[in-house]
Amino acid sequence: MTFDAHIVDAYIAGKEISESSNSSHWIYDAIEPGKNVFMIPDRNRITEVAHCLQQTMEVCRHFTFRNERLVHEVFANATKIKNQCEIIFVVGVPVMYDAMVREYEDVPYIIFNMMSFADYVARGHDLGDIVRNFLTHELIHLMIGAVYPAESLNYRTYFECVAFHEGFAHLLSYKENIGQYIMGPEYQARFEDARALLKAALNETDPARQAEYKTAANSGKYWDKFAAVASMCYLMKNISSLKCIYERGWQNYTDAVIAYIWE
Repeated sequence: MTFDAHIVDAYIAGKEISESSNSSHWIYDAIEPGKNVFMIPDRNRITEVAHCLQQTMEVCRHFTFRNERLVHEVFANATKIKNQCEIIFVVGVPVMYDAMVREYEDVPYIIFNMMSFADYVARGHDLGDIVRNFLTHELIHLMIGAVYPAESLNYRTYFECVAFHEGFAHLLSYKENIGQYIMGPEYQARFEDARALLKAALNETDPARQAEYKTAANSGKYWDKFAAVASMCYLMKNISSLKCIYERGWQNYTDAVIAYIWE
């Protein structure tokens, strides 16, 4: 695992990020396709961000996956991907983008927005838990992508891929010992609502509505990400078959999610 903190280091050192080469870094063009999302970071938060960067790096250096045993059971490449990954720490990114994977020249990178992390700390969250959650989540994307690359996706296969990726990433980063987690009745309601939206999205033919569904599938509030939520709840109900489901891959995956009968 390697780190690239030069953007945040420049910010902490008091350099004007907007006037340096950092503001034209490829990251700011990769977060939203066709748009540069760079925004001038708040200079009054240097101390907070410096503390978050130091603590985040420390957690990453000693990182263990959330649901460690289950992660290694499902993903044969877990250790390799963890050891090889590069994390880029940034500021100047809209706060809704807290942690993500983006590619540059066909190489995937994990990106952590330190301003977002500082916001979590300010709201009373434990930064160690946040980092462990996000890093587990993003590494799962890398592990899946290394085995099941997403190439030339059409409208339907986009949802297959997103649901598969986000279901595993959300599930295994959600709570520790997820295999013993007892799902209350609210999860059935969440699953059925999300599944109905997923089914509607897959049946949509209007291009404008299709674009809206693609955006909503995995954006917004946690439980509003319908492709992620339907998949996560489906996997949680089939936790004993997680490895088998993973080994079948993402093609035609949404058929199984939509057909599932909650018992």
